[in-house]
Amino acid sequence: MVFSTALTALAQPAGSSQLWQDPREGAFSVQLPAGWLVSGGTVRKTRIEPHYIVRAQSPDGGVQLFMDDPDLLIHQVPDRRSMAMGIREGAHFPAAWGGTMILDRFRSGADVAAMYVRQRLCTHATQLAGGLAPDQTRAANAYLVPIAAAEGKQLRADAGEVEFRCGDRLGYVHAVTFQVWDNQGISLWVIYRIAGYLARPQSAAAANQAVQMALASFQMNPAWLEALARESGDIAGNVIRESNAITQAVMERAKAEQAVAAAASASRVAQTRASAAKHSDGNGSDYNQWTGTKRVCDDLDRCQPVDASVTNWWSDCSGTFHPGAESGAAPSPSASTCWHRGH
Repeated sequence: MVFSTALTALAQPAGSSQLWQDPREGAFSVQLPAGWLVSGGTVRKTRIEPHYIVRAQSPDGGVQLFMDDPDLLIHQVPDRRSMAMGIREGAHFPAAWGGTMILDRFRSGADVAAMYVRQRLCTHATQLAGGLAPDQTRAANAYLVPIAAAEGKQLRADAGEVEFRCGDRLGYVHAVTFQVWDNQGISLWVIYRIAGYLARPQSAAAANQAVQMALASFQMNPAWLEALARESGDIAGNVIRESNAITQAVMERAKAEQAVAAAASASRVAQTRASAAKHSDGNGSDYNQWTGTKRVCDDLDRCQPVDASVTNWWSDCSGTFHPGAESGAAPSPSASTCWHRGH
């Protein structure tokens, strides 16, 4: 995947964030780390198929982040009617609104993420792993199914994520897909949200924080949506409710990660600094007596400072480290399908 070189700098103190707003149509906004170089904006394949593009790069070039892709199409699930018309799976055909659709069976978020890596982001990817994000899938369906029912539709959402290696870089892709059925039995599905990064191993933690920040802060502009409603037959209400629901599901994951960090911080405060100088993290880096932390790395060379009072740490698909059980067992599989033991 080619990242844009026409970038806009966000100049703010290190460690802070800044709101980045769509410069093309003012359709959306996201929070991104301050000082990062950003490009993108709304791109429309047709007047009712907007894509909300974000491309960002850390100041040192260690992280390249993306959200959405203008080449993504709406999919129709094969059925008897498409078979009778002689349209085969994988075929592109004109849509009623003037765009192009693709006939394709429904694919999970994890399948879409893996396909996107192979086809668009890194064709020579290795160590590709991942799967369903159960907690996010449950949260997305809990928010979206009632919305769809109120609109007279049936809907199912699926969230997934994958990790991979691309040469000397590490990568991560998060994707949410959902399928909708109408009262005529026609089933469409879309890649509703896709985002990820390529990063140097030492920058993976910053990359994960940035992509989770962008996903959790994504907001639509209500005034822009009202204009879209006038153009496209009042689909805007659906869009804003669905967008807010997906954002809420992502925010729940972000809150869980913040809770882990808060617990680790509380534990550090309880540490006795006098014993700190005698401790080592087992990876050649001394225990930090002033913060109560040590540095752990996983088998993908992703490293992160963690609470030294916790013996077992595990990294997830996105590269975030979580405490494991005292027995050495990994955290719950409902939180990630990519657990790697820290050392």
